Amino acid sequence: MSVQLVSAPVLDVAAAVLAKDPAASLGQIALAAGIGRTTLHKQFATRHDLLVAVAARALDIGEAVIAAAPADADPLRRMVVDLLPFGAYLTLLTAQPEVFADDDVTSRTDALTAPIAAIVAGAGSVRTGVPDWWLVRSLHALMFTAWELVQGGWLAPRDAPDLVLSTFTGGVLTR
Repeated sequence: MSVQLVSAPVLDVAAAVLAKDPAASLGQIALAAGIGRTTLHKQFATRHDLLVAVAARALDIGEAVIAAAPADADPLRRMVVDLLPFGAYLTLLTAQPEVFADDDVTSRTDALTAPIAAIVAGAGSVRTGVPDWWLVRSLHALMFTAWELVQGGWLAPRDAPDLVLSTFTGGVLTR
């Protein structure tokens, strides 16, 4: 049961462009989206406004996937499988730290830590002393790496979830 999200075309293109070039200008993003810079500026007055909108979209995706995951027989796998295709959005939350100047982005990001950690804990015994924020960031890093390798042609999309999960569970969980 994959989470289906409505596409946000300009934000999807912006996320993809920014994942490849975190310093991309509004002009580069507009060109990639097939719209004029003025049209983009009508939607987003500044580059920061666009970054915050892309971050909000990333958080919408994360919240939807995390909310749906516990309904699956293997919620950790479901979360990884459903989030991997959105790697461009995931990169924004690490490659564009200025989005955390926005209080809503920061509070929504912080609010995702506990439910992700709960999904991870439900998959096996977490080693003593491993903080939730470490679990979440480690999983995020593995998913980003897998997404990046899929984009570069180094990893088949169907193999990515198993590689992420085997690395994560072998290094973090005891079974």
